[in-house]
Amino acid sequence: MSQAAQYTPAGPEQPVRRRGRTRLLLVPLGIVALLLAIPGGAYAFSQNQLSQAQTAEANSAYAQALRDYATVESLAGNPVSRILLGELADRAQTGTAETHFLWGVQLRQQGKFADGEVQLRAAVRSGFADWGARGNAALADLFNAWGKALVADKQFQAGINKYKQVAAFDPTGNLAASTEAGLATAYSDFAQWYTLQQPPDYPNALTWYQNLVKDFPDSPEAKLAQASALPQTLYNAGLAFVQQLKYQEARDTLTELVQNYPKTSWATQAKAALAANQPLTGILIVSDQNPAPVANRLVRIATKWRIVKAHTYDDSGFPTYNATTDASGKFSVVGGIPPGQNYLITWWDPTRKTFVTTFLSDNVPVNTISINPLEPAHTTVATS
Repeated sequence: MSQAAQYTPAGPEQPVRRRGRTRLLLVPLGIVALLLAIPGGAYAFSQNQLSQAQTAEANSAYAQALRDYATVESLAGNPVSRILLGELADRAQTGTAETHFLWGVQLRQQGKFADGEVQLRAAVRSGFADWGARGNAALADLFNAWGKALVADKQFQAGINKYKQVAAFDPTGNLAASTEAGLATAYSDFAQWYTLQQPPDYPNALTWYQNLVKDFPDSPEAKLAQASALPQTLYNAGLAFVQQLKYQEARDTLTELVQNYPKTSWATQAKAALAANQPLTGILIVSDQNPAPVANRLVRIATKWRIVKAHTYDDSGFPTYNATTDASGKFSVVGGIPPGQNYLITWWDPTRKTFVTTFLSDNVPVNTISINPLEPAHTTVATS
């Protein structure tokens, strides 16, 4: 049995379908080589700069070393390059910290302390714990040496300030004993320097001797000062305070001398000064409302007295000091009066032919005066 042939529609001949093919993007080999060469060239350049920096550092050419390390860090340390060149960047950063440290130590040894401080602080700021710790230790050494150099040059206050910065960089106290010894020497030398000025400045010398004894009592300098220089300076400072009209400071200073160094000859002189007669001047007037002077009138100051009845006193049997007013009503006690409290002032009444005074109440006289040690006194006395 025959089969019918397959029907083929009439029309143009159909093209034969072919399997699809992936197209390749062809990049010129020169560009590929260039892209591969860029990182390699950067690495080679950075490696060369790093080598130059290390050589400069080894030869103590620290400024050049820092410049070369900075070049490496700028090229290898940026975010893009660090992917391939990070190891070189890290070595450059470590080298930079080390160079700052070594340069700072060298400058300290050369006595260039300010420049050395800059370099050592840069090492501390590097972010590397090891170099930070070494930088702090070197800064402690630097400030200790700086303080010593300034004191030797008689720049005492500046030297003391540098010594006091050591502790901030020496938390373990490795330099504590050395620093305290340096400060004790600085305090003592500063005090002596003030005594050698023309004229001597005993108050400031006293300040530094007192600081020495207070801050470093066990130091050889403190013990030596207490044996001689400090008592003498206390006495001379007390007299200087009198000249400056700082009477309370003068009394406090000489009293400290008497109390703390009683067996010294300076204490003996201080006792005499504290007990010495003081000048007393005054003016005798009619009253507060009528300040007319009372001339040619005898005035008496009684160091001891008592009230025997209302408006009546008795000063007999006790030391008294006399003076006579001039035409202006002024008077002055020749030879002064010893220090004391609540002395009674009276004046001669020619009518009653006795010394009189005025009273606030039955047993409280108006005109009294206290004479303080080392201090001249002045008073105005109203007769009514």
